[in-house]
Amino acid sequence: MLLKDFYNNVILNEELAAAYLQERQLLDAAEDAEPCHRCGSEMQQKRRRDRNGEYRPIFRCPRKGCQTSHSVRKGNQFFHYTDVNNRLHCNLIPTNSTVTLTGKSSATVTDWFNMCREVCGSIIRTRRRMTGDDDNPIQIDEARFAGRRKYNRGRMLAGDGAPVSEDSDVEIQNNRNHGRRIDGP
Repeated sequence: MLLKDFYNNVILNEELAAAYLQERQLLDAAEDAEPCHRCGSEMQQKRRRDRNGEYRPIFRCPRKGCQTSHSVRKGNQFFHYTDVNNRLHCNLIPTNSTVTLTGKSSATVTDWFNMCREVCGSIIRTRRRMTGDDDNPIQIDEARFAGRRKYNRGRMLAGDGAPVSEDSDVEIQNNRNHGRRIDGP
């Protein structure tokens, strides 16, 4: 199986990914799952629909009064490890702090962070298109919302240029009865 086929056919679908990992014994199958924590009965593998319409596998207690459920991923060290490392990498936490928080070795954390950088770099290389340039930069931290706030209060927008001042002795007549507009944050 090519890597492209693997991503298109297995990784993109939650159900297929869970089945693939259960075949390789990285996830618990329904027979190997822990019993229900409330009533002690054996859990069954079912599927639940998410808000976006996709189905994901869950373990659900079949007993009528209980019916608790939890994700197939719950309690799995593989997913917990990748989730913690991804969150720490995305929050730009230094390697030393990550080693302390996860309990993994420095070499493991460094390899993981390098892999995350390589994935980002490969995505940029395959797109072959820069999203920003000198004339139209992309701001990541501070967003500029070009629109009006409620009742047109507050923000000065690009279309709200400063009024042109002409040298004139004529007094400016302002017909507004609510005072001056407040500009700025």
